[in-house]
Amino acid sequence: MDQFVAIAKNTCLQTMRQPVYGLIVLVTLFGFVLLPALTGWTLDDDNKMLRDMGLSTLLMQGLLLAVFAASSVLDAEIEDKTVLTVSAKPVSRFVFILGKFGGVTLAVVAAHYVASIAFMMMMRHGVMQAAADTMDTTVLTFGVGFGFLAIGAAIVLNILYERRFLPSVVMIILPLLTLGAGILLFISKEWKFEGYITKQPVFNLPADLIRGPGFKGIIEFQPEPGSSFIEGHHGHLVRSNWKGPINDEDQDYLLKLSTQQEWKKSVNFLVQECRKVEGPELIKATVLILFALVLLGSMSLAAATRFGAMATFLVAVIGLGLGLSADQVIKPYAAENAFARMIYPLVPNFQFFWVLDALADERVIPWAFIGSGAIYMALYTAAFIALAAAMFETREVG
Repeated sequence: MDQFVAIAKNTCLQTMRQPVYGLIVLVTLFGFVLLPALTGWTLDDDNKMLRDMGLSTLLMQGLLLAVFAASSVLDAEIEDKTVLTVSAKPVSRFVFILGKFGGVTLAVVAAHYVASIAFMMMMRHGVMQAAADTMDTTVLTFGVGFGFLAIGAAIVLNILYERRFLPSVVMIILPLLTLGAGILLFISKEWKFEGYITKQPVFNLPADLIRGPGFKGIIEFQPEPGSSFIEGHHGHLVRSNWKGPINDEDQDYLLKLSTQQEWKKSVNFLVQECRKVEGPELIKATVLILFALVLLGSMSLAAATRFGAMATFLVAVIGLGLGLSADQVIKPYAAENAFARMIYPLVPNFQFFWVLDALADERVIPWAFIGSGAIYMALYTAAFIALAAAMFETREVG
């Protein structure tokens, strides 16, 4: 266990200290700054295009980092003979491969975490689709502002202590963006303190609602000052955004609590506003993309045991392409073609981790689906690690 931890830690630091690692992360963050302006030219909802391009950017960043990390920590060490310093010690090749995978995964997770926070901030700002729209200065302050603060701090560390600039930026920006995201959860665009909630005014509370079975935790009623939970009083219907959008079943339940049209209108408005808040579903989408990146990292590591950086990149791209199109390209022929029937279960189905259609239809992604995605990823990752260990076992490193 100590050997695995030592190799994984050293691999992670080795990867993050490479200039190309910080460059990819900074280019991704800069791309998120530009995307709201670049996606404001569609004839439909510009924010949907912003979301799709943002998730695609996360996937591409992770793909590049996984390939770079796998090839730099394995193939480069084999070519430079530096792997001999480890193989000469009592460390099995399987533990060596497992430690390398752990280090690569940690480096990819760190970059994905930073980029995911930037992506969520970008979605909070959104596209200014009309002349009346204004910039979200809270996002600019705690997102872009903190980014420039990290760059400034990295410059100071480079001048005074000769610390490497790009890795320093990544390490500093990670806690700063985390802090900024936490602040943005409680501050509105107008710089007012609010919880991460959606509110809808309701007037003249219906009498049949008072006698009803309650809201079952779906929403809450917050009365106006001087009012209370009694017939005819005013207040707000409140939904915690952490619970995600209100699904159709809960919406039907709330609508049936009262026969008054005013109540039904307030509930429908609340449901519409909740479905505009994509935060929880976007978090689930980024988690699923992370699963795909871990799988790509194991695939790249297996390829790096035999190939160079460019060939490893081609293997990862082909694997990702086949995985995203397996249901459309391979599955239709599985019933008639024996080769297609054999190859289809062997190709990792990356479509499982790509939920743009569910987001476009404003569906709630169940946590059970996230769990099944984790199991699916773990099984294929274990298979690729075993393959990498088997190929590295017979690789000549001397």
